[in-house]
Amino acid sequence: MGKKHQLLYEELSGEVIGCAFAAFKTVGVGFSELHYHKFFHDTLIKQGLNAKYKVPWHLDYHGKRIADYEIDEIVEDKLVVELKEIQTNFIPENYAQVITYLKLTKLRLGLLINFGLHRAFQKRVIFDERRDKNTENWDQGFLPTFPVPSILDATMAAMQNVDKEMGPGYHSDIYKTALAIEFKQNQIACRDKIFIHFNLENVQLNPFEIDHWLIEERFLLGVFAGKDEPRAYDLLRTRSYLKHLNLYHALVAHWSTTNLQLFGIHQT
Repeated sequence: MGKKHQLLYEELSGEVIGCAFAAFKTVGVGFSELHYHKFFHDTLIKQGLNAKYKVPWHLDYHGKRIADYEIDEIVEDKLVVELKEIQTNFIPENYAQVITYLKLTKLRLGLLINFGLHRAFQKRVIFDERRDKNTENWDQGFLPTFPVPSILDATMAAMQNVDKEMGPGYHSDIYKTALAIEFKQNQIACRDKIFIHFNLENVQLNPFEIDHWLIEERFLLGVFAGKDEPRAYDLLRTRSYLKHLNLYHALVAHWSTTNLQLFGIHQT
């Protein structure tokens, strides 16, 4: 028989998961994340594990502080633990948060633990620093019809600077903050408060704020991050926003855990 595959830090992660189960059993169902976290940390210590609680961390870009973090637990300087108290399964943003922490700490294994359901649920998150070739996908007609190519070139250069400095693997907010610095330094006009107004007869709606930016009053920019490719939903809603804003071009930048993927969207 072949040798059983050995999981990374299998024994340690098993101990940590056992502590999570014990903490949940003590506290029960329906309490706040803080309640679970206090009992969980105490259980780790009683188990004899070197556990650091609420570890502060920060990230700089070009000498400017762009993010402050508080990592829930670092165990034995090998394992990052992020605790949640949510009434759903883990969502992509939860994984992105753990991967960001792994990238910052240069550790390989993270644990997501959710105390918000009928028992403690957990997921292992592995991050190995790996770099794949960046990709570009352009809708037919995007480049030939783009009104001012120099603006697109400057925006692309700013993205490449961020990618070179930061690399893949961070949360989307990190890339947005770094891009804002690049745009300011290179005098690229960017509006980050964009609203869509609906004028429907007999229907009263407040303006809807989108999470895209307007670059030089010419095109939309969407910045996303995740494990693999962007969600089809994000590409589709970008097209919808173009239609409502009477714009024709959008650029979507998606940082996966291994590369930068650019999508040029052309609304005809």
